[in-house]
Amino acid sequence: MLTKWREHRSLQSARRDADEQLLDSRLISPRLAWRVAELTSLAHRVDLGRALTEVVHAADERLLPGARPLDRAAIRKNRSQLLDLASTLFDRDRAVAARGVVMIEHLLDDSRGPLYGHSEPRRLRVELLHVREALTA
Repeated sequence: MLTKWREHRSLQSARRDADEQLLDSRLISPRLAWRVAELTSLAHRVDLGRALTEVVHAADERLLPGARPLDRAAIRKNRSQLLDLASTLFDRDRAVAARGVVMIEHLLDDSRGPLYGHSEPRRLRVELLHVREALTA
């Protein structure tokens, strides 16, 4: 049991390191091919696309706010850009770049990022433009 836990922790650490390298460089090292394959797999893309769609749904003004402190106003103003990213992820015929996938993961997970709290809707729009550029590069 302890061995499995250590293996899991080691893999999580390797993923974090690989993600940082993918974010820092536009040229992908061949030794990161394993992580690129994980990030760009159809299953992972569908999971992220669903997560983006759920964020848009959770920001609907007809619904009560949920437990996550989403910036509902910013999300509503950038609804089409978020759904466009989700659509790109769902489209199995379109290649996506691992760097863009990592950026989407960070967007969804970073509680200090533009999806959360009460920031300027423009901040989210600018971030989505960067993500779109990285995803389709």
